Amino acid sequence: MQPAEICICTLVALLSWAILLVLRSGRRGQGLPPGPPTIPLLGNAHMLGEGKDVYLKVAEWARYYGDIYSLKIGGGTMVVLSSATAIKQVVDKGGWAGSSRPENYIAEVCGSGSEFNILFADDCPRFKNLRRIIARFFSPQNSLKYVPAQAAESTLLLHDLITRPADFSDSIRRYTHSLAKIIAYGERAPSFRSSEVQRYYTSLDQLVHALAPGAYPPFDLLPVLKYLPAAFAPWRAVGHQIESVRTGIHTKMYESLRRRQAAGDEESTECFVGKLFQSGVPAGEEQFYSYSGLSLLDAGSDTTGAFLLSLVLILATYPECQARARKEIDAIVGGARLPVPADFPKLPYLDALIKETLRFRPQLPMGVPHLMGADAFYKDYLVPKGAVVVLNTFALLHDPEIFEDPEVFNPDRFLKSEHGTRPGMDTDFRDNFHFGGGRRICPGQWIAGSTMQLTAMRLIWAFNFSTAASPRTGAPISQDLNFYASDFIVMPRPFKCTIEPRSAEHCEVVIQALENAKLYLNRYENK
Repeated sequence: MQPAEICICTLVALLSWAILLVLRSGRRGQGLPPGPPTIPLLGNAHMLGEGKDVYLKVAEWARYYGDIYSLKIGGGTMVVLSSATAIKQVVDKGGWAGSSRPENYIAEVCGSGSEFNILFADDCPRFKNLRRIIARFFSPQNSLKYVPAQAAESTLLLHDLITRPADFSDSIRRYTHSLAKIIAYGERAPSFRSSEVQRYYTSLDQLVHALAPGAYPPFDLLPVLKYLPAAFAPWRAVGHQIESVRTGIHTKMYESLRRRQAAGDEESTECFVGKLFQSGVPAGEEQFYSYSGLSLLDAGSDTTGAFLLSLVLILATYPECQARARKEIDAIVGGARLPVPADFPKLPYLDALIKETLRFRPQLPMGVPHLMGADAFYKDYLVPKGAVVVLNTFALLHDPEIFEDPEVFNPDRFLKSEHGTRPGMDTDFRDNFHFGGGRRICPGQWIAGSTMQLTAMRLIWAFNFSTAASPRTGAPISQDLNFYASDFIVMPRPFKCTIEPRSAEHCEVVIQALENAKLYLNRYENK
């Protein structure tokens, strides 16, 4: 055979091999759970659209393919778990095998994908050490020391709503951000309108949008997209801008905390980042580990804020639920004092109302993805090592076989059964699916839960919530409970409602408590 013929044969063989790879890429391998039909190269990537309401599409597929199905994104595999049993068997019982996170190129570009980010960190030695520190700091018992800060900041929230009810969204976001900042960095945020808070929330909103499934191409499953020229990769400029701002925000808070520690400030040693330096962080790596404080600030600021905004929207939309919860609170608390955490166990309907709000509109409808570190099996289907695993929380909590009329807001379901499920359908259920699963379950769930409980009690005790009226016609403005932002964290889009104090006496109780609240919070001011 002549050299030219050898060259031609080699090229044909290489081309055939390349074509075979393309045809195989995107195909569902043997043993994987079923799923939507795939196409060569892309698999199912083309079916995810541009990131709008991906969680609804993923929930829709669960109704058709069952509680475990798979998607092919290029050469990568995504396994979607949509039942309590599937999550328990694959993730909760999987130990460290299902506790890693997949690489997240966009998070890395935005400066949020390194080891110190508790949402995206892999199970490296640094992260495991950090997890131990976080677990100790956020233990149920240790979380109780932040009850005074929760009480004081929630009192300021009530006063803000009395004086500026139209700004309820800003007031709620300031409240959750300030409380998270106290816990993470030992300082608070007195005003939502400050340039510092505005800068933080602008960058956080940009980050949350960038992390939304489908907002950008699936780089980690189609790696070639990472190498596109800058002119065809606008996400790089966006990501670097977010990284620059967020690094500056953390650096300023970190340096302030170190100065306060040197001056003997007690709050700077009791907060999470301050505790890091007393908890076995390797010498010379304090600043590296301290960046995890920004992750805690993000989680505390936005997820709890999203819940409270959903709660306000629901209270305004369902006055009968509001009235029933208020009657229950009044019977225990009366009108001469503010509700306190010890009141909550005596309020079963309010507990049900909170649980139904979390079920009805979960803030993380697809959770944070897991990465399988070893093969697992469920229903004889393979969940392979290296697969991205999604906890399909929205589908799980809206499954008509599990919940009666799941699209109807009905707190009574949680009075009839522990988990609100149909009779006999609560096997493997737990109360905290909205906090994730396995070893990567949210470490701050105890503080988040107590914040939601105390704030819900106080909001319903102090105010009447109702639909806003049109300034032109006076007719009520209908509320759309489906009008939610479809980002990584799902919360209501801006809406209007009427918030009115229940009485002058209720206002007076808040005003009387305000001075002590401000006095307590002074320790976190002027930092």
